[in-house]
Amino acid sequence: MQGAMAHIPNADMVTRTLARREAVSSSQIEGTKASLPELLTYEATQGIGGMTPDVKVTERYVIALQHGLARIRAEGRAALDLRLIHELHERLMQDDASHFPVGAYRTEQVWIGPTLRIEDATFVPAPPEQVPGCMEEMATSILQYASREDEQGELTLVAQIAIAHAQFETIHPYHDGNGRTGRLLLPLLLASEGYPPLYLSGALLRAKTAYYASLARIQLRGDWAPWLQLLTEAIVESCNESISIAQDLVAIAERWEQQLSGYRSHSATRRLPRLLLGHPVLSVQQAVEGLGVSQPAANAALNNLLAAGIVSLVNERQWGRVFQATDILRRLDTPPG
Repeated sequence: MQGAMAHIPNADMVTRTLARREAVSSSQIEGTKASLPELLTYEATQGIGGMTPDVKVTERYVIALQHGLARIRAEGRAALDLRLIHELHERLMQDDASHFPVGAYRTEQVWIGPTLRIEDATFVPAPPEQVPGCMEEMATSILQYASREDEQGELTLVAQIAIAHAQFETIHPYHDGNGRTGRLLLPLLLASEGYPPLYLSGALLRAKTAYYASLARIQLRGDWAPWLQLLTEAIVESCNESISIAQDLVAIAERWEQQLSGYRSHSATRRLPRLLLGHPVLSVQQAVEGLGVSQPAANAALNNLLAAGIVSLVNERQWGRVFQATDILRRLDTPPG
């Protein structure tokens, strides 16, 4: 994937959209119903006009992911420490701060099961007093893992990712939000080793039952094989899917550029298709900022694309002048074939 993405024009715009797709998938694993168009519209309108609570939850995932990637770009693998994990959880769960501490370990026993009775639990994670020590061990042995030879040989990056996620979910260090926080570790570990962002939650969502079952086999039986197999398959599937989406989105933008060839090459109208790769739902203000043009110029460019059938208005009565690129949204919603 690293080599393929290096040859994708405007890869930063594509990965921006893929990050939001990841946020939607990871949140849907936990049962939220927010869609990618809803999330993008929420961002484009800055929440004006209201949106379902699930959309806000999903947007918090984007904020946490961006924070983690920024820390890693600045500090590399060293950024993957317990402080960062607390920061991720705090950003994910900031709207729940009145219900329980965010960015801080749980102080009560929790359990996973079908009822509110611990007697019916399918898994009981560590008691709260053991959580800090368990997390310190995880940080030392996996998050800050340095390539070395030991009696088992050097751990591959895939093995490190598998262990980190499973260990985090087994410790279950927070009162809530453990699944999403733990899944953030997957792309962040990859990014910390210099790989382009690779988002696995879509593949894990499609294999949700097997995903939960494989983690349970580790927690209850110490059986790692199903999880390692599932994770490896998810990585391959996600690599292929990301490359395919990136290539298709760039092809869509190139088709639009050809369609708009009558406009000057450096005009806002001709440059707008590439911006749509990262902002498939776009406000006039986002076009102003993304293209570095005046508001009248952004409006004129969007009107040109509207006339060409490239974008359409989302819901002018509710959102004002917010546009969506239906071709991009349709491709992002297409499951791997």
